[in-house]
Amino acid sequence: MARKPAPVSGVYERVPGSDIWSARIRVNRKLVRKSFGRGPKGRADAIAWVEKARTIRRTAEGVLPATAKRPVLTTAEVAVLGDTDAITVGKLCDEFERYVKAHPEEYRDQTNPPKRIAEIKEMFGDRAAATLKSSEIEDWLDEIHEERRLANATINKMRGTLSMIFKHGKRKDLVNVNPAADVPLRDVGHGIVERFLSADEEKWLRDVLQQKIDSHDPIKQPELRKQAIHRLLEFEVSLKSGMRRLEQYNLRWGDVDFDRRIMRLKKTKNGKPRNAYMIDDVAVTLKQLRDLDLERRDRSAGQPNGSPQDDHALCYPRSRGEGRIQGGRLRAHVPRGAEALRGRDGDINAPETSGAWRTTPHRRQAPVYARRILAGVDPAVA
Repeated sequence: MARKPAPVSGVYERVPGSDIWSARIRVNRKLVRKSFGRGPKGRADAIAWVEKARTIRRTAEGVLPATAKRPVLTTAEVAVLGDTDAITVGKLCDEFERYVKAHPEEYRDQTNPPKRIAEIKEMFGDRAAATLKSSEIEDWLDEIHEERRLANATINKMRGTLSMIFKHGKRKDLVNVNPAADVPLRDVGHGIVERFLSADEEKWLRDVLQQKIDSHDPIKQPELRKQAIHRLLEFEVSLKSGMRRLEQYNLRWGDVDFDRRIMRLKKTKNGKPRNAYMIDDVAVTLKQLRDLDLERRDRSAGQPNGSPQDDHALCYPRSRGEGRIQGGRLRAHVPRGAEALRGRDGDINAPETSGAWRTTPHRRQAPVYARRILAGVDPAVA
């Protein structure tokens, strides 16, 4: 009588005495069971599967299967065949695109990011996210830059979108790497770009706006004259409040506190609410805007503007191109950041290290107003 083979841990007959062999291993605290067939060959295959899995677990050189349909692969096999359980760049793209579309307040541009995501998916979609290298991303960006003659700023946006795809994947525990973060940004200009108005530009813009007001007869064209006055007042607010365009034109009267000299900004560039503080000029101008009582117009009969007509502080009339500075729009002059101030007035560097400099929203104002505010002087009386 033949001796019964010695038992092997993890290898068993599903039905005792059937000579049909199966094997089981534990992966991430869950049992993975796999059937291997009848007779000595079935048993030998089951033993080989279990031993290979134990070797990989002991050496950490390979991939254990999450289900019975997935193979047990060593590191060398993964290098040749690829990890069948790996998260692909395409999956990361799909996850991030869903997040972008589900959060329009955070991603207000719902057109360009999906286009960039689709292009990235087309290029790297089938690649395992964990194996994508920074050098491959950089080579691809160089290639599309040369072939399509894209601007450096456009290449930076593509690189930024790819980085956000991996960041989102890390937040969702899909990957633990971000190869795009190691790709350097490209130079988009030489030196500091001055993003505030010069005194001559400010005077020129005021003259243009005043001419527009004077061109409308107060008796025959009262509504057009009010709109022209509104443009001059909104220019005054943007110049002296430090608000961005989005913040300024989403400001509601309920968020304006004249007693505390605070404008509560709920829609900002980074999505976080903040307070902007009024100087005397801004308070006077906002009151003049309120007295104008200019209503928001509907966009069209089929697409009405659903905002309450008496709620927004500024009606956002469209510019007709009278006030353009170096190709920019009428309202695209609000300074951004302390570097713009340092670019024009060297004497403003001293307050930079103080707590007031780091916290005041007026750091985005034109230097002449910011300097006086930091010194505790209202520009209206200086």
